[in-house]
This record gives sequence, C-alpha cells and structure tokens, in this order.
Amino acid sequence: MDIGSHLEIHHASSKAKYIKNVIFGGIDGIITTFSIIAACFGSGLEIKYILAMGFANLLADAFSMGFGDYISSSFESKYILSEKKKETWEYDNNRNYEINEMIELYQNEGIELEDSKKLVDILTKNNKYKNFFIKSMVNMELGLKIPDKNYKNEIKKEALITFISFIIFGFIPLLTYLITYWSNFNNYNDIFIIDCFVTLLTIMSLGYLQAIITKQPKLLGCLSLTINGLISTGIAFILGYGIEKVIN
Repeated sequence: MDIGSHLEIHHASSKAKYIKNVIFGGIDGIITTFSIIAACFGSGLEIKYILAMGFANLLADAFSMGFGDYISSSFESKYILSEKKKETWEYDNNRNYEINEMIELYQNEGIELEDSKKLVDILTKNNKYKNFFIKSMVNMELGLKIPDKNYKNEIKKEALITFISFIIFGFIPLLTYLITYWSNFNNYNDIFIIDCFVTLLTIMSLGYLQAIITKQPKLLGCLSLTINGLISTGIAFILGYGIEKVIN
C-alpha cells in the first residue's frame, strides 16, 4: 500500500485540512443567521423584516468572514516567514549557537544528548539539509509551521471555502421563512418552531459532515456543534424577547 492510499484509508480525508474553514464558516453562518431570526421573532417583527435583516446579515457577514480569514492568514504567514528569515540569518552568521540550540531542543523532546548530537550533525553536514534544519528550528523553537511556496493560493482557497460555507449553511435558516412568505403562511409561532427544527438538523448535519471528513466519532461531532448552537441561539431569543418586553 502506498502512502497516499494509507492516508485515505487509515487517516482523515485529504479534504480534512479545510475542515476548519467549513466548520468556522458553516457554524457561524447558521448561528448568526438564526440568532437574527430568533431575536426578530422575540421582538415580534413581521416576516418581511426578518427576511430583510437576515439576508443583509448573511451577505455582509459572509464577506466579512471570508475576507477576515484571508487577511488574518496572510499576516500570520508573513510573520512566520519573517521568523524564518531571522533563523536563516542566525544559522549563516552564528552557526555554532544554532547547532547547540537545536541539540538542546532535541533533548527537551526526550532524546539523549549523544543521539541529539548525531541528529544535528546529520542535518548540518555540508549544509545539505539546511532548509530542513531551519524548518525544524522554527517549528521546535517557536512552534510555527513554515507555509508552502504556494501559500498565497492556499490562503485564497481557504478564505473562499469559509465564505461559501457561511453562505450555504447560513441560508438554510432563512429558507423556511422565504418559503412561508411566498406561500402567504402567516402563523408566526408555527413558522418559528419549524425553523428551529430545520436549524437544529442543519447544525447536526454539519457536525456529522465534519465527523465523516475527519474520521471522528459521529455522535460526538453532532453533539458538540448542537450544544453550541442551542446555547447561542437561546441567548439571542431570550435577549430579543426580553428587550421587546422592556421597551413595551
């Protein structure tokens, strides 16, 4: 069995590296949109106002999430590359110090002194493994992972996934209200109850999806996101209902 097949069968799917963006965008889209709906319902607003505020929030927050993901990842990558540059300079200008530092780092990982020296000697032999040495130094000393050469494209892809995930999952809580508005169904209590179940199923489905992709326990994946969603949306409804009562 080759490495690729082994990873796909025994480890998480290759798509798992984007799970943070899917969950981050999806759960925020669901909860943010439904929180707006719950607050509006608690305040007694009409369906058309709920839809207007919901869609405005969906598009604005989706863009903000995607762009924020891109900017934060971009600055993080630039920071890591600047640290790599410093470590490279230190290696070129103060090589013995860096060698002793790496030996100490290996010892901190539980490797005996003589074995640590052997490992570092291999890595520093004729500068053959210089890039690997610096990569290891940045990771072990600073706890940072040096981004790949195509990191800019990867950052854009992750930001796009966050944006799309927010739009798709955030739209679902609005779908119930959109359908009832088109069908002239005006029983607000029933609509909200139906939307609660739809939203709950959406959150559970997102948890189930991430469990499949990462090959984690499915029940735990569903429960973790569901509990988070129930607490967040419950707070939104209570605040909306409470504020409406206080004002009136």
